[in-house]
Amino acid sequence: MTSATGLLSFLSIVWTVTHHDVIIVGGSICGLATAVALKTQLSPINVQIYERAKSLEPTGALLSLFPNGMTALQNILGSLQTKSETKATLFDVLNQQSVSSQCTIIKQVQEGKVTDERVVKSVDKSNEGKSPGRFILWYQLQNILLEALESASLVDENCISLGCEFQSYSFDNSTGFIHATFKSRTDMGDFTSTLRPLISRSGSGPQIRSYKRIIFRALIDANGVDPEIIPRIGAAVVYKSATNVGQIFKLQSCSEAKTITVTATASTEDTEEVVRQWHSTEAISNWRKAFSDFPTDVLDLIDLCPPSSAYTNCVSDLQIDDKDQSPTLCWSNGDEPVVLVGDAVHGMTPSLGQGGNVCMEDAIELAMIMRRTTKTADTSIVDLTHAQVMETIRRLQSARNGRVVEIHRSSRNQASIKLSADSSLKNYQEKNEAFFRRLYEWTPTSIS
Repeated sequence: MTSATGLLSFLSIVWTVTHHDVIIVGGSICGLATAVALKTQLSPINVQIYERAKSLEPTGALLSLFPNGMTALQNILGSLQTKSETKATLFDVLNQQSVSSQCTIIKQVQEGKVTDERVVKSVDKSNEGKSPGRFILWYQLQNILLEALESASLVDENCISLGCEFQSYSFDNSTGFIHATFKSRTDMGDFTSTLRPLISRSGSGPQIRSYKRIIFRALIDANGVDPEIIPRIGAAVVYKSATNVGQIFKLQSCSEAKTITVTATASTEDTEEVVRQWHSTEAISNWRKAFSDFPTDVLDLIDLCPPSSAYTNCVSDLQIDDKDQSPTLCWSNGDEPVVLVGDAVHGMTPSLGQGGNVCMEDAIELAMIMRRTTKTADTSIVDLTHAQVMETIRRLQSARNGRVVEIHRSSRNQASIKLSADSSLKNYQEKNEAFFRRLYEWTPTSIS
């Protein structure tokens, strides 16, 4: 049996069979949060993350953190402390680095000119059920979770393997072991990783579909930008096409580090082909072409976007029938000890900014339910029976399914409203106060 200690350097020398308690496919925010939650709730536990990317680079993604997401992160991070001399908790660091939303300046665009402008103030967070939320750079939260992962480890281990693309897995009924096969993107060949109870997988699941829209994100150094067009901290500027509904270009200052994030959406007939192109060296020129009828301020900002920080993905949504009153999402793969979390289960439109928040809810719920299972069985995670693992997955589905379906449908509804009218999240909150109260006042079912 191969120890997880120094696994990344070990695998770069020789690929072989490795053994872990839990494998997480995908080192996104959801994957990292799930690993931290499992380690803080079930320590000691051997968790290994396999990530397709060859390196964890800062990208332009900006994450909205609403009260439910902050509650999830508070439970995930617990009392883990930063390595700095201040010994502050990592949750304190999260609060310091995230920025409260203040207002949005909406500029309507037609034929390269701004034809209308208005300011929408964020909802007063003192109002019950109406929070403006907070914002943090994707890579800032990534770094906090990476530090948490290191802090939560009882031994000096490298539990993230980069450049490893998931290929397939098989389940051995006679032994209860899963054998997961990965392909190295650094030309080191295939390797197999073996584990006992489950795979926690973030990624693309069977119920996910893509819309004909893509989202583009990038980071810009504010030092090279005209100060007149830089939003103040906590404010956002949104350019919206008057003729192409859903085409927007948003810039936001979200930290004291003088970094501007750019988020833009556009429609296309072939999302997969466009995404492939926009990950290439032609990314910026393609981006500029898509927004050629926007003001010169927008085009100048696109020219300042470094290709290394650009990130592109399709808008995704669930394949569920709106007529089905109680749909069951795909949280597992039949009777196999494989659990799906995050976008693999419930990819949703970005209309409510809830995608990442709901992913982090999944992470802490899974960890707390697994802890309860091991406590009840009076055993470690590796010694759980197949029946006990499957019961854990069923408990996760029971705890999460109804809430996630409601959030998904509300997000889709808000997306439809945006396509037919100019409706802000603030207005949607005011018309659906009961829903937002349920949304934001969430606590993990294991402690509620």
